[in-house]
Amino acid sequence: MTDKWGNTMNWSKPLGVAAAGLALCGCATSAGNAGAKPSAPVTAHSAVPTAGTANAPATTSHKPQLILNGQLDARPGQLVSILLDGVSRAGGHDAVTAESHAFGRPVRLRWDKGDNAYEALVPLAMTDRPGWYPLSVAVADRTVATDRIQVVPSVRPSFTVGVNWRVTRPGEPVTLRFDDLYPGERGTDFTVRSTALPGPVRLAHDNVIDYYDPRAFSATPALKPGLGDGAYAFELYGPHGNRIAEKRLKVRAARPGDPDYLGKPDGPDFYDPRKEYPGQDHHTIKVRAGDQVGIVWRDAYPDPGEESRLIATSPAFTHAVHLGRDTSKGADGDDPRYFGTAGLRTGLEPGRYPVTVVSHHGRVTRTAYVIVTAVRK
Repeated sequence: MTDKWGNTMNWSKPLGVAAAGLALCGCATSAGNAGAKPSAPVTAHSAVPTAGTANAPATTSHKPQLILNGQLDARPGQLVSILLDGVSRAGGHDAVTAESHAFGRPVRLRWDKGDNAYEALVPLAMTDRPGWYPLSVAVADRTVATDRIQVVPSVRPSFTVGVNWRVTRPGEPVTLRFDDLYPGERGTDFTVRSTALPGPVRLAHDNVIDYYDPRAFSATPALKPGLGDGAYAFELYGPHGNRIAEKRLKVRAARPGDPDYLGKPDGPDFYDPRKEYPGQDHHTIKVRAGDQVGIVWRDAYPDPGEESRLIATSPAFTHAVHLGRDTSKGADGDDPRYFGTAGLRTGLEPGRYPVTVVSHHGRVTRTAYVIVTAVRK
């Protein structure tokens, strides 16, 4: 079946009140100025100087700031986040409203004690035509801020099978995504079937990745680890078992000469888990019997699924140690690294003990040494 749909995606997530700092320091261009086009997905506007607001009672702690998210390049049906900062709960009296023809109706903003501001998450009307729609926010029927919403044309539903930059390998995770934010689309039960997957995969809405798109459904399953080279079909089925779309994906195992055949390993290295972290490692380390030692392994081209297979073994360890992927911020910008903590046996004699890690399905074996200094008393 040939895919007849486009592949437009709008992935974003709420930036929250912290984004207001960027907008207030001049990092966002005001959309309220005539003829000006907003240049960032977050905008913040001060109170509108109208005759009505000039005579309004003092109901705000400081100038109200309007912060929008999801209001640029938005398709009909997408969600727009509205946040009005600078109005106290007592000042708002729960009478904060937003109006725009893009919504089709007035919207009541509710107090959020976490953000200490008035907020609303509003869907754009599915009948919206492309264009710019004025938005105004009022407190007790007095306008305090304005902005605009950009609506773009609807896009036909799309099914995508996403992989990383290199050739897809057996055992590698793949991203399956169905976006059917389009007038008349219904249902939430979507399933992908493929002989390349261990079984049928149900797609679900991810409220972080697709915060503004209520009709995006995704999953990230791993391909079978023993797949042969070839092109595999991925079929998308709807709520009633009808096939909606099909994509094909080429899979090829690593071969000699490929950068990920033997990878680019570094290690094993060691660190003291009581004093250091995996980024402060050493090629050799001196440890007392009965103590602990941290093990680190790096590889610029790890095998798919390596995080579930990397094991460090040593006659000095009480047991083999699984090395898990470091997903912390401390690993940002570094080659993929894996670490774990091993306990040393209490009856060890002083000396050098090998620590071995095997990777890439047995194609790579590396050994380093832990130096045991004395029996712990």
